Amino acid sequence: MKQILIKNSIFFNQVAIVENGKLLDFFYEENDKESLLGNIYKGKVMDILQGMEAIFVDIGLDKNAYLYKNDLLSDKFLIEREIRKKDTKELDKIIKKGEEILVQINREPMGEKNISVTTDISLTGKYIALLPQSKKVNISSKIRKLEERKRLGQIGKDIMTENNGMIIRTYSENCSSDDIEKEYKVLSSMYKKIEQEYKYSYAPKLLFQSNSLIERVFYDYIDSTVDEIYVEDKSNKIKLHEIMKNYDTDEFKNITIKESSNVFDLFSIEKQIDILFNRKIELDNGGSIFIDVTEALTVIDVNSGKYIGNKNLEETALSLNLVALDEIARQIKLRNISGIILIDFIDLRKKEHVDLILNKAKTIFNKEKTKVNVVGMTKLNLMEITRKKNKENFFNLMTKECEHCSGGGRISSNIHVFLKLENIVRKIRNNTSCEAVILKVGSILYNEMTKEFYEIINKIENKYKINIYFEEDKSILTEDIVVGKMGKIEYIKSQK
Repeated sequence: MKQILIKNSIFFNQVAIVENGKLLDFFYEENDKESLLGNIYKGKVMDILQGMEAIFVDIGLDKNAYLYKNDLLSDKFLIEREIRKKDTKELDKIIKKGEEILVQINREPMGEKNISVTTDISLTGKYIALLPQSKKVNISSKIRKLEERKRLGQIGKDIMTENNGMIIRTYSENCSSDDIEKEYKVLSSMYKKIEQEYKYSYAPKLLFQSNSLIERVFYDYIDSTVDEIYVEDKSNKIKLHEIMKNYDTDEFKNITIKESSNVFDLFSIEKQIDILFNRKIELDNGGSIFIDVTEALTVIDVNSGKYIGNKNLEETALSLNLVALDEIARQIKLRNISGIILIDFIDLRKKEHVDLILNKAKTIFNKEKTKVNVVGMTKLNLMEITRKKNKENFFNLMTKECEHCSGGGRISSNIHVFLKLENIVRKIRNNTSCEAVILKVGSILYNEMTKEFYEIINKIENKYKINIYFEEDKSILTEDIVVGKMGKIEYIKSQK
């Protein structure tokens, strides 16, 4: 059985995709920081860096966006400017400082890297992604059947108007021409409005805000394979029903949407998320994998551990590598690891076994929604993979540089501490009648909680109607939060 769980907290909206109790995918959005990915702006060119082959564009945010040369020279841009790609060696001859330009965010800020944008505009729906001024009809590589690809390609050509091409998404498989055309017209109408506002507005200007979290969940995850959707907020339930009504299909008729006050607890999701902080992941067969994230790349090492196999060394290594690859792919997706990834499998001598691992990797990663390229094996027998970067990975978001070791190790970020604190208080509220609680924390966290995070603590107290008191415990050297005494307010005050 497959479920989608949507959790709301003071800090995050979180989504978990679960199948038979196992976490398959996990993503999140900060409440006070909606995703900018996909937003479309009328921007103004502020500077041209010929040596870096890039442009700084003011789109109205705190910092200028970065527009790389390759992202500038989209088919749409070249057609509109009537420029041939071979005549684009010098940036300052293509575009001038002070010019206005239509751009879309294709990468959110990550670490020291700022937002980047592209002129390759697209609007995404359930069945298609509209490609303005493209004339192309591209079909998802995940649609394998030749006859279906031909059918969808012909539908795309038949419905295309005003030279607006499209990418036909995986969800279009076996979909009717009418359903695809209906969405094409909706997206085309949206783009016309963007064009109109671009003509009559001044830069910088936000012209289109990308889909909300609930819309992205619908477009990218909800299909006939989903049995249940759990939400904590009634407004999300109403929103999902409204979106589904716009699609005249039987695909969603068997999906049940349920409300619950603690959706992650129902499926023990917090425990599975906690594993994402671990460097070492134990495999079911006794083996293990180690994941090390650095600024430049991520290295994943496969270790035999307790696994001894029951055949020869080559077969034992092959068996372990195949099992490890499934978990590696899962961890890469859950942690949103991107950029260069090197995987050190247990050595295999036979070429056919190495090819088997490579082919399986290509099959697994081809199912990913984020673009993954399995480059191959290096001379050192390491598998090399690249994964598209579009937002901060889980590790960097949920941890921060340790002020004691200057980044040699990691400690929980404020966000993770707040989430942990809220989970503790929520469980106390749901399972007891307590009015107040004393929480024991280490010295550093005690000072932060009592001096810096008063407003956050106050929000949690107001939401769950529980008074929170902190007690310094010098024996706690980590960011652990230990529940001390609980009870009526008068009793707790007498214990302080």
